[in-house]
Amino acid sequence: MIPRRRIRLEWADLADALRTPWVSADAAADQVSAFERAFADAIGAPHAIATASGRDALGLILDGLGLGEGDELVIPAYTLGELVPLIRARGIVPVPADVDPASFNMTVASVAARIGPRTRAIFVVHLLGAPCDIRGICALADAHGLAVVEDCAHAFGASIDGRPAGSFGSAALFSLEATKAVAAFGGGVLVTADAALAAAARARLAGRERREWLPVRKMLLKFAEEIAVRSPAYAIAARLMFSARSAGGFDRLYRQAHDRVRGKPLAFSAFQARLGLRKLARVTARQKRLNAQWEALARDLPARFVAQRRSDFGRPAFYNFVARFDGDIGALRAAAQRHGLDLGIGGEVMDDTAAMLGFADCPGAAGAAAQAVLLPLYDGLSEARLRRTVAVLRRIAEELA
Repeated sequence: MIPRRRIRLEWADLADALRTPWVSADAAADQVSAFERAFADAIGAPHAIATASGRDALGLILDGLGLGEGDELVIPAYTLGELVPLIRARGIVPVPADVDPASFNMTVASVAARIGPRTRAIFVVHLLGAPCDIRGICALADAHGLAVVEDCAHAFGASIDGRPAGSFGSAALFSLEATKAVAAFGGGVLVTADAALAAAARARLAGRERREWLPVRKMLLKFAEEIAVRSPAYAIAARLMFSARSAGGFDRLYRQAHDRVRGKPLAFSAFQARLGLRKLARVTARQKRLNAQWEALARDLPARFVAQRRSDFGRPAFYNFVARFDGDIGALRAAAQRHGLDLGIGGEVMDDTAAMLGFADCPGAAGAAAQAVLLPLYDGLSEARLRRTVAVLRRIAEELA
């Protein structure tokens, strides 16, 4: 079975974990500061602040911008649904703007249609590494006196006219989870040019406890998960976990398990900082390799599959390979499993946040949720497996014609 997603095992990460108990508090603070400086340099921003997660960074940004009870925040109608409770917990009202069905990103027109008298900010996502029309959205925001928050969880390495994604809005957030470009087994980064917002975020983080072994534990759990995915038994497990009956429930349980591992927000660890610095040093080569594989897979897709359009407004970054399938995606997955190919569909790709919020006027999001399919493409995927993936997709397309 070719899994839909895998992480790259770095045995140096395990060796580095052994250093963790002997790192002093001062040394840990220095290592985290070094990572923050390197990250800020990569984005071209004066402030980069390491946080417990990308969601933690978003919360700090919303608080730093002063958004609160009754304020409206325009969000994409197709994105990670777990952000909605985080926004609502602050009394902020999320208002979904529809997405372009080809790129899965918000447009200037869809955002403009949602701006009202209570709108305070626009939450922009460069979804799946594809830059959105951030220049146009920022111009719209300036005309209405609104803040712009960039979600770059998928988009480290993306750029618009040579300028990095994450350097356009009032602030940006990045994720450092295991599948991300700069993978530190958890954590996030808040990036901003606003000195006051940066100072407020640092003040909120100042009292947090730093517990070095928690990210190490998360890494070990991820390694165990990865070993399971590589075993022959995964083919049987995938058929059970991702059947039409059980896929939705398993996805919810998986997300809840990750939430429990996160626990309460802690200070970014020295272990994560060291991992982050190593990944930053390799990220350009990684992006070049994976973007080339993305293009190759997009060229070879059979009829009825249409790859996400990624390059309308800038140079994309690799995150995942997602395509739209014109047909029954449930039947597609069942056929793929029979041929040894694991796919993600529906809410396993992204969420229709418009539907979650009770809006029925976002056809782009509804279409994406109904047709999006996550295909296997990840760091470490061999050329032989890439060719096999294409061959299986062609066979399935013929079977389902």
